[in-house]
Amino acid sequence: MSSHQSLSRQPTIAPTTIGHVIGSSFGLVFVLVNSAPFTPWLRIGASVLAVAVFLVILAAFGRTARLSRRGGALHGEADDAVVGFPLRYWIIVGTEAILLFGGLAIIQQFEPAATLGWIALVVGVHFFPLSRLWSSGRAQIVAIAYAMTVLGIVGLVLAFTTHNMDIVTLVSGVGSGIVLLGTAFIVAIHTLTQRSVTR
Repeated sequence: MSSHQSLSRQPTIAPTTIGHVIGSSFGLVFVLVNSAPFTPWLRIGASVLAVAVFLVILAAFGRTARLSRRGGALHGEADDAVVGFPLRYWIIVGTEAILLFGGLAIIQQFEPAATLGWIALVVGVHFFPLSRLWSSGRAQIVAIAYAMTVLGIVGLVLAFTTHNMDIVTLVSGVGSGIVLLGTAFIVAIHTLTQRSVTR
């Protein structure tokens, strides 16, 4: 077996992209802001854990960036590991913002407890068109879309049936944060633990 063949059999890393950093930063905010219904010690523990997970994701993104600059092999499309936000991305985000704030203005008039359910729903749905923009990590983005959409719908149902903002906060708020942080964390672990191949 040649040295070239030996190198080609070494595992490449799954890149932690800027998209993972953006998503997990929102996840961090979801957890930090919406863990108020927890007991003080539980809230501190959840916040510390969320920050620790986010730092791991940042470290993994740093490794992706270093390998990309050095020409290390990344699993998936190289273009997806680098910053890339086409016009369609901004159209999707703009539409999301309109639906988000427009819907909140209406919902708050009828059921204030439903606000986080609406936020989770809109954010979840916007991941479906986003998944069409990048081939690498598409399955993960779709999984996030389904999870957050379900959490949003459940939160809305709970809001209009129980009128309990704390329950909705934990389900749609903290739940969404766990989804966003957790999915990025899984990729980050692969990024940090797998060996790279120099091209």
